[in-house]
Amino acid sequence: MQKRNSHIITCICLIAILVISGCSTTRTVPEGDRLYTGGSASWKGKDKPKDYSYLSDGLNSRIRPKPNRRFLGMPIKLWLYNLGKEPKGKGLNYLLRKKWGEPPVLLSQAKPEYTSDVLEQYLVDNGYFQAVVTSEVKNKGSKKASIIYTAEPHHRYTIKKVTFITDSSHIGKSIAATAGESSLIPGKPYSLDSIKAERNRIHAILKEQGYYYFTPDYLIVQADSTENGKVDLYVKVKNTTPITALRPYKIHDVILYPDYSLENDSTATTGTPVNYKGIYVIDSAKRFKPFVFDKSVFLRPDSIYRLSSHDITLQRLINLGVFKFVKGQFRVVRDTSRHNFEMGNPNAPANPDGTIRDSSSRNYGNQLTYGDTTGRRRGDSTSANRRDTSGRGFYNTYGGYYATSADTGYLDARFYLTPYQRRSLQTELRGTSKSNGFVGSQISVTAKNRNWLHAANLLEIGISGGMEWQTGNKSSGGSNSYSLGAEVAVTIPRFWTPFGLNLRTPYVPRTRISASYDLYSRSDMYNLNAYTVQLQYLWQRTPYLSHSFAPVAITYVLPTKTTPAYDSILANDPSQRAAISKQFILGGNYTITFNNQAPNRVHSFYASANLDVSGNIAGLIIPKSGDTTKNIFKNPFAQYERITLEGRYYWQLGKGKQWINRLYMGYGIPYGNSITGISNSLPFVKQYFTGGSSSIRAFRARTLGPGSYHNPQVDSSSLLANEAGDIKLEFNSEVRLHIASVFNFAAFVDAGNIWLQREEPLKPGAQFKLKTFYKDIAVGAGAGIRIDASIVVVRFDLAFPLRIPYNPEGERWVFDKINFGDPEWRKKNLILNIAIGYPF
Repeated sequence: MQKRNSHIITCICLIAILVISGCSTTRTVPEGDRLYTGGSASWKGKDKPKDYSYLSDGLNSRIRPKPNRRFLGMPIKLWLYNLGKEPKGKGLNYLLRKKWGEPPVLLSQAKPEYTSDVLEQYLVDNGYFQAVVTSEVKNKGSKKASIIYTAEPHHRYTIKKVTFITDSSHIGKSIAATAGESSLIPGKPYSLDSIKAERNRIHAILKEQGYYYFTPDYLIVQADSTENGKVDLYVKVKNTTPITALRPYKIHDVILYPDYSLENDSTATTGTPVNYKGIYVIDSAKRFKPFVFDKSVFLRPDSIYRLSSHDITLQRLINLGVFKFVKGQFRVVRDTSRHNFEMGNPNAPANPDGTIRDSSSRNYGNQLTYGDTTGRRRGDSTSANRRDTSGRGFYNTYGGYYATSADTGYLDARFYLTPYQRRSLQTELRGTSKSNGFVGSQISVTAKNRNWLHAANLLEIGISGGMEWQTGNKSSGGSNSYSLGAEVAVTIPRFWTPFGLNLRTPYVPRTRISASYDLYSRSDMYNLNAYTVQLQYLWQRTPYLSHSFAPVAITYVLPTKTTPAYDSILANDPSQRAAISKQFILGGNYTITFNNQAPNRVHSFYASANLDVSGNIAGLIIPKSGDTTKNIFKNPFAQYERITLEGRYYWQLGKGKQWINRLYMGYGIPYGNSITGISNSLPFVKQYFTGGSSSIRAFRARTLGPGSYHNPQVDSSSLLANEAGDIKLEFNSEVRLHIASVFNFAAFVDAGNIWLQREEPLKPGAQFKLKTFYKDIAVGAGAGIRIDASIVVVRFDLAFPLRIPYNPEGERWVFDKINFGDPEWRKKNLILNIAIGYPF
């Protein structure tokens, strides 16, 4: 044993020596050079502008080069580089030098004079026309150095007036009409970003008025500085602007080729044109019925060209879900008396005269280098210099710029659509494992037809099956179970209503009609059948906001084959009968969802609200059966209202680091039939549950609550893990860190519970009370490993309770009882959750 310990100590010492030898950050710095530790910009002068923070960040972000990267303040990658030697082939040195480490950033790589010019130009672009930036190298010891840049901004120029130089032409009047909405405001500091925004603003307006070939590059904003620190701005069109850009255009013909591909472009674009409401469809294979495109094409013959209609058309066509590529092309029409259905070349670039334009890769002109540094002297305060902010230099005179525009032109709009394969088969296999000793698997197979009835309808026919059985913890007395399911659904790419309705958005509104059957069987206990029919409308107006409205949602729950064993359980806990009550659920629901998550967004939000109602209309028109319930086909129906709210906040703390907070609230009100005939609460399938892998992970699924009530039998029989409530409150906070490759780490805290709306004598403490509900909050914590393989995420979360609400008051916080070294404590309190996907 002592020999083994000595070997371990020796190895630790050797590793420490290697690390210490490599921790000299200047070991590989060449003689006569220095390690560059970074640069910073300071502001000379006491008076700082209101946007000083923005300007300071802009200055510092433009300093190059960047020093060696650091982690927790330590240059780990530089240390690793210094540990290695120049590699002669593959091996440890190669990994240290080429893969894991990074070479030192040297002072000789920094160009202080060039960087000073860059920083000066940034200040000029923000109104400091006489700004001066100086640099100073600060040596640190014998081998390190940094650079300090000092900005002396002087006076900041503000806008005195903005003049739109126009004439009586159509485009001149259009530009002049935009002056009232200008982003260039007298009294505000001169800013090149504002000038760019102004050019883009005018361009966007002109694009909605038919000026297809106009780009922001055809606009210039000239600046005329004065002695008193003011600047006059003159907005005008360049005199080199081509005639095609000065002319508005209307649509002549709209032609669609819905069976186009690079392999069969000649055959896919030949055939007899079919005119449907002004749209010509050339579909030699007759894959699609022409009416499919009516609600997706917003460009029509003789209508003015609008960029918004153009973009919505492209997005609508791709969002139909049947095309993998959509290419748009516009051609100038020379003779409007005839139709030209020849395909031409859909990949043709734009000609100089603008006769062909490929909108699938729309190019608004080359990016210009804004600001002219060649015409400015440091500290020059000379007045009356007129500056062309497009980067063309200074102008001393104005010139006429409008070419004589002819009458309105015409464009043919052509769309080349490449369809997906029509039929597909999807198979999904999922495995589960629970801490109560149950493991299981589920398989689902879905056949899809993307173009059912040749109308871009999505037909889905799916079947699924699963089994769950116990492999350990036999003493719990649980029973094995299986489930079977089948669903047929049709999604129509438009609103299926008695009246016409078409939202002008890039997103295709959809109607989904589905019918499903589910069988859930617990061996030796019961079978539960559920039949569901639903009509659902889905739509979006913005990229972040989506809606779902189901005016018809009917579920019929039918229990069969209940056994004496289950009857004995009901004798001890009659509330369990609600789990398999025979009943109708006649209602509808509406959900609104906001989600602005994006890969590079620092702060993201997800929020959803769902309203679910049942039995209102039926309760008004159907009389009572006897003195208790109202029935449909001799079966009672549920009556309730339920609202569910969920919010999530995603904070990117850095690369590979994320903090997520989630709040979930649910509130249901049972009434009528739901409190007289079936139970005293919401229907079981509409109740709230807590615990499990996506909820409060320190408690097993459906074993927590309601309130401070605890059914002791769930500790010995997983069958009775069916605790549910009418009200739910839950909060989760989780930090996720990327470790390496596909491995991620998470630490989390969960809190919450469920409650009943009304008092239940057999469940003391289960009713929600506003003054005392906080005493019933359960709290758990834990950590987990996630394997994120892109196509699937496998999650292992280990959790334990911090607060147990069903303990006696004063003993609910259990910090003092945590003992990871005690096998008995681990057995009772450590919960391993194995799941697919993230919890939220």
